[in-house]
Amino acid sequence: MRVKLFSMFTLVALSLSAIAQDEATLLKYGTDKDACEQNLSIYTEFYKQKNYADAYSSWAYLFDNAPKRTKNIYIHGPKIIKGLIKTVTEEIRKTALVDSLMMVYDQRNTYYPGSEARVLGYKGADMYKFKKGTTEGLQESQAALGEAFTMAGNASTASVLNYYFIATTKLVQAKVLKVSDLIALFSDLSGVISYKEAKLMQDIYNADQKESLSSKEAKILKKDRKELSTLADVKANLEKTLAPHATCEKLVELYTANFETKKEDVSWLKRAAKLLNKKDCTEAGIFFTISEALYNIDPSPSAAANMGIRSLKRKDYDKALEFYTYALDNEEDNLNKAQYAYRLGQTYSAMNKNQSAKSYALKSASFRYGWGDPYILIGDLYAKTSRKCGELQTEFLKRVGYWAAIDKYEYAVSIDSSVKAKAADRIAKYTEQIPSKTDIFTEGLINVPTYKIECWYTETVNVKVPE
Repeated sequence: MRVKLFSMFTLVALSLSAIAQDEATLLKYGTDKDACEQNLSIYTEFYKQKNYADAYSSWAYLFDNAPKRTKNIYIHGPKIIKGLIKTVTEEIRKTALVDSLMMVYDQRNTYYPGSEARVLGYKGADMYKFKKGTTEGLQESQAALGEAFTMAGNASTASVLNYYFIATTKLVQAKVLKVSDLIALFSDLSGVISYKEAKLMQDIYNADQKESLSSKEAKILKKDRKELSTLADVKANLEKTLAPHATCEKLVELYTANFETKKEDVSWLKRAAKLLNKKDCTEAGIFFTISEALYNIDPSPSAAANMGIRSLKRKDYDKALEFYTYALDNEEDNLNKAQYAYRLGQTYSAMNKNQSAKSYALKSASFRYGWGDPYILIGDLYAKTSRKCGELQTEFLKRVGYWAAIDKYEYAVSIDSSVKAKAADRIAKYTEQIPSKTDIFTEGLINVPTYKIECWYTETVNVKVPE
């Protein structure tokens, strides 16, 4: 009996396997393999020539009859359809082509899963481009882009961030959504933009440190530079659009009015705290109130960091250290760890615990390569202690710390161009306070390239002779 049962199960399994194989063959070649291959050859040749009109019918045959013949059906399909849309004047035909374009993205995710968020982002962006003329079209695109953003998070492309914000802005203008919805979205998007900027800058820095790049690495570097540039444009557009609605005064008013009804809504609290922090509204009482409410409900690393900001503003340094240390110890992402370590460095600096401040500045730099701010902080530490290092000694020794500070500012700019302005201000200020030419001559260093400083730190610095 067991043998019979085993044989029956085997037959069923073999039958199901055969059915699966037949289905796989149908999906790859359709019912006519020769026709499939012929249409693949025809459309591919026309596609290479950018002759999308003649490529379309053969491409459509594969899309309808052999949807798993090649992933290129879904990579080339949008270009072919959008190429045709440009040439079509009849609205009915254009609408049909746009509907087909949306189907390409849906079918790609069905037959070639694994990049759903990215593909949905393509769909939402094209939906906005071709359907933005109606409120319904805007709502459809905004929903698709919102889903893509939710799925991708910090990996969202600049294109998705841009179109999601634009679609939402237009829905606010159409009175479908409220300004508060746009403000909430800005908070979400700006957080992702800041993260992506840091990640891209680090990746670009790492690539630039290599003596040579493979063709693949060079291609990735080029793509990263382009994405960073696009992201800067998106960021500028977001801030310009929201500027009238997101002054500290208006944000404080908005969040104060809504706090009682939202004080247990973690998502609202996170957005509010993030935006108040980003817009530098951290002196406001509502920021402290929101930060505390959020930390009590959800003591996450980011919530603890907000409490650290609150404590630092109140000069409660011990509490600030407690919160930032908690954030650092419980964070898994290195880019976020870098930020929390940097905040610890700032806190120790405010406490005049310079060794600890420098230690955490270097720790933050170890979590995020190519970031200039930690070295700006170290330069500030050197500058503020320069005269104390030479206290009761010569004027020369009181001023050499400014050499050390300037070296750090210059290094910061060499690895991170975004700090150029703040570094330039400091360099100009402290260049006026470096040892005089007479003092350098007296010390016998006029033709010596470097000098070793022995203070609370040890640093070999470049000798800078004033002109």
